[in-house]
Amino acid sequence: MSLSQTTRTHGNIFHQRRPSLTTSCPPPDKRKSFDLNKRRGSSQFALKTTNKRSWATKVFDMPVIQLVGWTYVLICFCLSTIHLVRSFALLDPTHSAKGPQVDWDKLLMEKQQATPWSQLDDILPETRLSKMFSKSIVNNGFIRPYWFTASIRPPKETLTLATVVELRDLEHLIHLAEMYEGPISATLLVPSTENINHELSIQQLTNIRNEYETTIALKRHVDIHLVLQPGGLLESGQVIATGGYQEARNLARLFSRTNYVALVPVATLWMTDIAQSFKSHFHLLQAGDLLVIPTFGFPNYEGVDTRSWPIDKQSVIEWVEGGDMGLLDYNYELNNGPTSYSTWRDAKEPYLVPNYDYNYSPIYISTKLNHPWCEERFEDHLASCVYNAYLAGANLWVSHTDFAVRTGQEPADTLYTPQQRKIQNKIARKYRIEQCVFYARQFDQSGTFSSERAEHVKQECSKALLSLQKEKMISDIVAAEQPEY
Repeated sequence: MSLSQTTRTHGNIFHQRRPSLTTSCPPPDKRKSFDLNKRRGSSQFALKTTNKRSWATKVFDMPVIQLVGWTYVLICFCLSTIHLVRSFALLDPTHSAKGPQVDWDKLLMEKQQATPWSQLDDILPETRLSKMFSKSIVNNGFIRPYWFTASIRPPKETLTLATVVELRDLEHLIHLAEMYEGPISATLLVPSTENINHELSIQQLTNIRNEYETTIALKRHVDIHLVLQPGGLLESGQVIATGGYQEARNLARLFSRTNYVALVPVATLWMTDIAQSFKSHFHLLQAGDLLVIPTFGFPNYEGVDTRSWPIDKQSVIEWVEGGDMGLLDYNYELNNGPTSYSTWRDAKEPYLVPNYDYNYSPIYISTKLNHPWCEERFEDHLASCVYNAYLAGANLWVSHTDFAVRTGQEPADTLYTPQQRKIQNKIARKYRIEQCVFYARQFDQSGTFSSERAEHVKQECSKALLSLQKEKMISDIVAAEQPEY
């Protein structure tokens, strides 16, 4: 028999395939129930679909439903348009008459202050400092910001005294805290042995902790940032050197908890109430200027009595006129510094420093931010801190009512040897020219070299270049006069 059979039934011819295992007995999971009513071509399926579509069409064709739908779409469109227009209007700084402005900086600051926790809190201080000062701080592993934190949290708009403290200055720090009774940010320089876990180093830190915890003025007002200096202390107990004052000044300012900072030496006998008086000069500080606090000291001779001093301006004038005190600008003779005693005596309002000089290093108040930092290539050179701000465009205003009192017997810096002073003076001469070129280039690139802000660069750089030219001429003459061998 052939593979297929052909038969005739009622005149029709059918082709019959040979039965196979798959067609005769399909697998159980391949078998599907077959519903004739669900066939695409069946009349019952088509009837049900037609009935459903006709019902939905009738509902959506109703005028009421169409009216509600189009009204909803129109309202959504109008609301979206109004919201978008208002959003763009709030971003316009000139938008004042159309509605209230949004202070986004203030809003962001409030949000940050309201945030109880930040992931940055878990970063170790040495890691954070290594990121912030990757090119300046070398031994950041020995820095502990807020080693002790004052119990009183100061408001942002108050004035913080930023100062540098050595172990020998702890009594001065206590006196300063008791006199000021306000926030103080102090960087404590502690020389230690090469092994910071040495018994002598641990004993030093223990003594400092005991002093802090038993002194009310320190606990209430002073934040102490610890800087360990391995190798500065011998195991015999002898201190070799401290140094690092420039870096310490930057740290004290950086970790201040207020927006305004006064750079004050820790060995200060007395100050007027600058915490209140500086508030009347907010407009000068916000403009990027510095407020200088005149410093008075005693004549530098042996046996001078520094246990009493005047406490108001009129008394200061009487003491100065009597020869018992003078206006103290370090690196200058009494009453002959850039602050100008005669101008301060007659002033009825703040005045600009009459004759600024590169070596000028007064006590001054500034904003915490928006000013250059002290140059850390120096060990202790306060004048460079003022010089940077001056070249950046800051005016130096002298307070006509406030003043501070120091002994006048202390040196202008903490350098120990003549060799250190010689090296620092050589660096300072080159630094002066370097900064002139740097800030002149900055103003030129920003297109503001012809502005009033760049006047200090023009004046000071001309002086610096003239001074350099004179030095070159003198060195050439000296070289020409030396005999040749």
